[in-house]
Amino acid sequence: MWSMRGAKEETKGKERSEILDRFARKVVERRLSAPAILFLESTKPLSFLGNQTMVFFQPIVQSIFTFKSYDDIMLLLEDRENVECLLRRIEELEAEEQQRIRKEKRLRKKAKRAADEPEEGADE
Repeated sequence: MWSMRGAKEETKGKERSEILDRFARKVVERRLSAPAILFLESTKPLSFLGNQTMVFFQPIVQSIFTFKSYDDIMLLLEDRENVECLLRRIEELEAEEQQRIRKEKRLRKKAKRAADEPEEGADE
């Protein structure tokens, strides 16, 4: 009657979007959006191959480093659609960041102009 498969897929979908969002935020925070987008666009057709490479190197990588989400990223790379979702999220976050920077610049410029203008009634 009720299938648990749908609930598991929904949970995995939420986890997938959280992982992609976390990864995209780190890329944008480090100001690596352009190189990341270029790299992901150029390697999108090879995403499954990247997944298989990660599977091959998993024992070596995890013996040296401790990545909690290595398996999650490895599974996400299996599907090209996930790479496209990651690209879109990076672009969205980059646009938000650029908008925030422009707003801060406008506010600083406005504050500077206000500081440069003499107050009314002040003797010069």
